[in-house]
Amino acid sequence: MLKIVFYWLKKFIKDPFSHFLIAGAILFICYSFYHSGPSLNEVIITPSQITQQKRDDTTYFGSAPSHAMLNNDINQVILQRILSQEALKLGLEKGDPNLNAMLMQRFISYTTQIAKINAADTKLLHSYYLTHRQNYRYPDMYSLCYHFLSSQKEAHPVTAPISYQCLSNITKKALLTKLGNSIITTLNTITPKKWSNPVSTPFGPITVKLIQHKKAGILSFKDAKSLLTNDYTNDVIDKKIADVIKEYRIQLPTNSGINVTTKTLLKNV
Repeated sequence: MLKIVFYWLKKFIKDPFSHFLIAGAILFICYSFYHSGPSLNEVIITPSQITQQKRDDTTYFGSAPSHAMLNNDINQVILQRILSQEALKLGLEKGDPNLNAMLMQRFISYTTQIAKINAADTKLLHSYYLTHRQNYRYPDMYSLCYHFLSSQKEAHPVTAPISYQCLSNITKKALLTKLGNSIITTLNTITPKKWSNPVSTPFGPITVKLIQHKKAGILSFKDAKSLLTNDYTNDVIDKKIADVIKEYRIQLPTNSGINVTTKTLLKNV
């Protein structure tokens, strides 16, 4: 049996046609191996491209770009290439010209819509709030009304002035700037919803009525919801694009002085 196998194997090898079959099999195996491995995403910036960017900036702005401006422009070009390639993979170019800038914006728009859909999930948003609630602190807030007093009224203040101005949820810092130091002391000592005795301010004497003093704390989930939606959406977009950027190897000319990081690229989103 073994002799029969060797006989046919020897005959097969001697056959010229079998050489093509063997070569084809080897090529197929090599091709399959090459394409089964992870594909390398690459963005290459050449010295001539940086020189051209300098020329373009000089032509457009009338003077040579600063290093910071050139650095930002190259980051913008790199991000456009990365996100345009991702948009092409998703088929987002259909029906539109294959322009890098347009494809980049379509990818960002696509990512934004997904983030907004997720942000509408109250359970998901509340989980985000619990993790980041320290970011939603607010300072002391005052709601009050005040009335400027003439010298006559200062000597004989009216119990309830006819005309007055009101401020809602103004911070302690803003109130100090607007009405001076003594106003805070007064608001912290007077009975709420009653007009005070004359209070000295840099702009003249006033009488003041405290409506509400909300002490510093953390916004409730309900009060912070609009802020949470915006922050969550932005975080999801940044994370998605950061994950995409990490899949690319970015090659710059040696000693180009161009600084490219995930952070600098995300500034262009």
